[in-house]
Amino acid sequence: MKPYTCALLLLMAMQSAASAQQIPRQSLEDSLIGWTKVHRFAAPRAPITVDGKRYSSAQLGIADSLANWMQASYTPRGALGQIIPMVSPKPGLYDKNDAALPQTYGAVAHTYMELKHDKNRKLVLYSSAHLTWSIRAHHVFGEPVQVLNTPTQHYFLMPGAVQSAVEKAQSKRYDLSGHPAVKRFITYFNDQLRSSTANATFVVLSRDNKSPFVQITKAEYLDKLAGAVERKHAAERDEAIKGWPEGNARANALRAADDRYSTRVGLLASNRERYAGRLQEAAEVFSIQPDELLENYKDVFEGSGGPGGERYPVYKVDPEMAELAKTDQPQWITVWWDGDLLDPVGKQQHDAILNNFDFQYVYDFFFAPEKVKGRPYKPLRSPEFREPVVVKAASETSRKSASDASVHLFEDFSTTAVGRSPNGWTVGRTSGTVANLDGLPGNWVVMAGDARLAPTQMRPLPQNFTLTYELVAMQHFTWGAKGLTLQLASEKSPGHAESFLQLKLRPGYDGREGEAVIETRFPAGYLSGTKWLTAPGFSNDKQNNRITVSVKKTGETLEVSLDGNKIARFETAIPSGLLFNAMSFFVPGSASDEKDRFYISQIRISKE
Repeated sequence: MKPYTCALLLLMAMQSAASAQQIPRQSLEDSLIGWTKVHRFAAPRAPITVDGKRYSSAQLGIADSLANWMQASYTPRGALGQIIPMVSPKPGLYDKNDAALPQTYGAVAHTYMELKHDKNRKLVLYSSAHLTWSIRAHHVFGEPVQVLNTPTQHYFLMPGAVQSAVEKAQSKRYDLSGHPAVKRFITYFNDQLRSSTANATFVVLSRDNKSPFVQITKAEYLDKLAGAVERKHAAERDEAIKGWPEGNARANALRAADDRYSTRVGLLASNRERYAGRLQEAAEVFSIQPDELLENYKDVFEGSGGPGGERYPVYKVDPEMAELAKTDQPQWITVWWDGDLLDPVGKQQHDAILNNFDFQYVYDFFFAPEKVKGRPYKPLRSPEFREPVVVKAASETSRKSASDASVHLFEDFSTTAVGRSPNGWTVGRTSGTVANLDGLPGNWVVMAGDARLAPTQMRPLPQNFTLTYELVAMQHFTWGAKGLTLQLASEKSPGHAESFLQLKLRPGYDGREGEAVIETRFPAGYLSGTKWLTAPGFSNDKQNNRITVSVKKTGETLEVSLDGNKIARFETAIPSGLLFNAMSFFVPGSASDEKDRFYISQIRISKE
């Protein structure tokens, strides 16, 4: 049975396992879970033919070697990995134009993040949600120009030349131009959020860094667009014949199709005339997905907006390299992976690829083999490597709190170096690093995007306690953006709260008061539901919009204060004997919300 067939059967078996609850991702984040199976592909495989493309034993051997090297370099943490050697699949009904792509072969790794236990307590897939890492010979990326593409020719765009503020922030975070592992190769990060390949990083290995992709001319674009106009006309006439009975209705539909065709042919001719002296210039289009409906815009390259708008160069595979791709010698190798660096699994995969995988060996193996002759592949670093924990000296306040019997927990993040994840805390999907703030002393944890912060080890809170923390919102924090929530929970199992208290805070604007929301779920007769309150003194007009938050439980009473001012008191709120055994701070959202940052520090829980 072929390896990719085995992988498919394994995946189907996993998904058909007995239904169970998803394991909370946070509880798996630090677990070295690994692969469904560690392969050692070695035996030669017989040639195969897929959709008229023949894959030799040598090409299939390259695919197997790439799979071996990937597994040697990366062990999924907090997720379950699966490796699949592959060749170009046979195009289906909706991707038949992919037949024009060069034949590809290599390996793809899927890292599944949502897991559950089967009836034997084995980790299996809860869903098919996954990250991807792929290494393939002759893989073409970019955004397909569907209007031009046919089963014999493939065109595509490379988005990213024009960026929004969010996209610029993404680019900076993923910029590999100076990374020692890949700076000598062609790299590309697709930060165009409207693209189907958004948030993916690409590294191209090719002899002498010659790009396998070439820009087409305006002349070629107009020629191919003319073919698209013809195909659209034939399709519209076919629709008219199939969609209407004989008689006037069909005649009118056919006439309308012919009229649109005449208009488009005329517009195409005017575009040829307009660019008659510039036909050898590189073609750039105004839309990430142009079409043949020329009546909707006056210029096929500039649209209706005129010069100065967004422009996307149009590419095709270098014809010479495409022809050589049929031989046993790869012409280029594309390494690509996706994943959000604010997600622990995505960051672990990203770091493993850049720090463990030996890009230079792969380049030399295919394009300078004399440099690695007789030397087997070996990762630059063990895939089980962990960054050493750097512990700084605790602050005087932290040392005093540690010896104070009335202090249940204190954290000012003083033992963590700036730029590192906080020692003793899990950070979930957050930038999660310790930072200094201009104008404020001490260390602060950045809470941005889809952020979560929780103690790695958590003792149940005292029956009566006061919890305080310092919270800062950045200047010009967007009014109405997501707030930061404190959650205290009584959990029967990790991630499954039977009772909870949530306090969400977000700043106002221009000096106006902010918002506080208290949400609770406790047994009948106690406080449950949602309460909306004001947060006086918490706005977005200062350099550091800082407040001290206090949550106090005494018997059944709950009090909430901001900067010493009581904003809520509930007499019969929480059962006196209930113990909270979980605490977290979180900001729901996405990477695009990163500009709206909170900072948190001075977390203290005192016994009452």
